[in-house]
Amino acid sequence: MPSTVENYKLFIASPGGLDPERQAIRDEVAAFNEKSGRDLGLRFEVTGWKEVSGGMGRPQELINRELEQCDYMILMLASRWGMAPMRDGQFSSGTEEEFNLARECINRATSPMADILVLFKGVPEEQLRDPGPQLSAVLDFKQKLEDSKEVFFKTFDDPELLRREVALRLHSWAREREAGAAVGVLLRHPSGTSTAPGAGVVAAGATALLAAEAFEAGGLMTQAEAAYAEAIADADLESLQKYARFLRRTGRLTRSLEINERILSQLTLSDEPFGAVTLRARILTSIGIVHRKLGDLRTSRYKLHEAVQTAKQGGDVARDGLAYALDNLGITASHAGDNAEALDCFQQALAIREDTGDSAGRAFTLTNLARLHRTSGSIEEAKTALAEAMQILGALDDRPGLAAAHSTMGEILDQEGRLADAERSFRASLANNEASGRPDSIAMSLNQLGRILMRRGDLTAAERHAERALRENESISNREGIVQSTHLLGTILGRTDRTAMAVTLLQDAAGAYGSIGNRTGEAWARFHLAEVLHQIGDDAGAYGDLAAARALVQTSGDPRLRDEAQRFAETHGLTSRPASST
Repeated sequence: MPSTVENYKLFIASPGGLDPERQAIRDEVAAFNEKSGRDLGLRFEVTGWKEVSGGMGRPQELINRELEQCDYMILMLASRWGMAPMRDGQFSSGTEEEFNLARECINRATSPMADILVLFKGVPEEQLRDPGPQLSAVLDFKQKLEDSKEVFFKTFDDPELLRREVALRLHSWAREREAGAAVGVLLRHPSGTSTAPGAGVVAAGATALLAAEAFEAGGLMTQAEAAYAEAIADADLESLQKYARFLRRTGRLTRSLEINERILSQLTLSDEPFGAVTLRARILTSIGIVHRKLGDLRTSRYKLHEAVQTAKQGGDVARDGLAYALDNLGITASHAGDNAEALDCFQQALAIREDTGDSAGRAFTLTNLARLHRTSGSIEEAKTALAEAMQILGALDDRPGLAAAHSTMGEILDQEGRLADAERSFRASLANNEASGRPDSIAMSLNQLGRILMRRGDLTAAERHAERALRENESISNREGIVQSTHLLGTILGRTDRTAMAVTLLQDAAGAYGSIGNRTGEAWARFHLAEVLHQIGDDAGAYGDLAAARALVQTSGDPRLRDEAQRFAETHGLTSRPASST
C-alpha cells in the first residue's frame, strides 16, 4: 500500500434538476476511494457550485475560481440548459461558461485540469419531438460536441448506467495518473461517430425514418435520435425496430430494451398473432442479445429460450428466425460455461441452415461451433468447421463473417503456441471489423491482439491495444466487453511494476464476471490475480484465488485453465494454504 495519497479534485457541473444524479456520482467516487483509491495511493475529492462559499464578486466568477483548481470535470445535462450567468454576457448558461473554462484550462501549462467527461441523461421521445428552448440548447450543444470530436460524451438512461460510466472514467483517470500520463492531452471522443461527406443530407419529402437512417449512416447521432423520435410517433413497428437497433448500437441498452418490450406488447395485441410469430421471435432474440451485452447472462438465456420456443410455433416461415435464436442461445450458453447446451443449439441451427440453403447463416453457425470446439479442447473439429466457414465467407465476401472466422482461427493458433501466426489472424480480423465499423467486434479483435502482444513480450503495445478495446466497449456500454478488457489490462499490468493497479483491475474483473454469471471468465481472472498476488509476496491471497479458480474450472469446462492452474500450484508450492501472508 502506498505511504502517501495524492488528492485530485473533481468538479461536477450541471444545471438544476439533477440532484439525484449528482449524488450518484458522489456515491460512486466515495466507493472508488474506499475500494481502490487507498491501495493505488490516490483519491478524488468532489466539488461543485454548492461547495463554493459566498464572497465579493460575480457568483459565477467565484465558481470559476474553484473550477480552475480542479483536475477533472464531469458535466451533466438533461432537458435543462440553465440561466445566463450575466446579462449580455458571452455565455447563455453558467454550465456553458464552466465547460468552456475547463477546456481552456486543459490547454494552460499552469492548470491542473486534465480531462472532461460529458454525460447526457436521455429524455423521452415526445420531448425530442417538441423540445422547447431549454432542451433545444442542450441538443445544440450535444451536436457541437459530436461535430468537434474533441470531448468524450455518453448518454445514460438509468442511475446504474450513470454510476458505471463514472466508475469507468475514475479507473481510467487513475491508470493515467499511475502511468504518469501527461496532463492536458486526454480529451477524446468515442469512436464510431465519424461524419461522412454529405452525411445527413435528406431529400425533400423524405420520411422521418429515412432521415433517421441517413443521419445514423453519416454518424450524426444527435440528429438521428431526433428523427427517430419523429418516426416512432405513430408507433410504426418498422420504425420502432430500427430505433431499438439504433439505441443498442449507440450503447443505450436499457432504453433499447424498453422499446423492444413496447414492440412485444403491440404484437401481443395484434389481430394476427400467428402472423407475428416470426417478428416476436426476432424481438425476443434482440432482447436476449441486449441482456448479454449488459452482462446479464441469466436473463439473456431465459429470453433466448423463449425466442426459440416462439419461433418453433411459426413452422417453416419462422425457420430462419429459429436458427438465429438458436445460434444466440448457444453463444450465451457458452459464455455461461454450459458447453453441452451450446453444442446442442449450434447443431440444431446448423441442421436448419443446411435444410434452408442459407450459406451465410451456415458459415455463422460453423464459426460459432468452431469457437466452442476450441474452448472444449477439440482442436481438429474446430479446424474442420472453420475451414468450411471460411470457404463460404470468402465466396460471399462477407467481411463481418470473415472477421469472426479469422478471430477464431487466431484463437486456435494461439492455443497451439503459434503466436506469430495467431497475431496475423487477429490483425486480419481487426482489419475486417474496422471496415465493418462494429465497435464490439473491433474491441474483441483488439483484446485478442493485446493478449498475443503481451505473450510475445511487447507490453507497451499490448496495453495500448487493451486500452483502445476498453474505449470501444465503453462507447456502446458493452458490459461483458468492458469486463474482458479490464481483465486483459490487469493481466498486462501484472507483468510490469504496476502491480497495485493490476490487483485492483483483476479484482474488479473477477467480481464482475461473477455477477454476470460468466464462470470461465471469473476462473481466468482469479487465476491471473493469483499470479500477481504471488509475485508481490501475498501467497495466502494467491492460494485463495487459485483455489477459487480451480473450483470454477470444474464447471467452466476449459481444460487449458485446469492444466495451467495445476502447474502453477505445484511450481510455487500452493497446493496447500500458507500459514500466513507476508
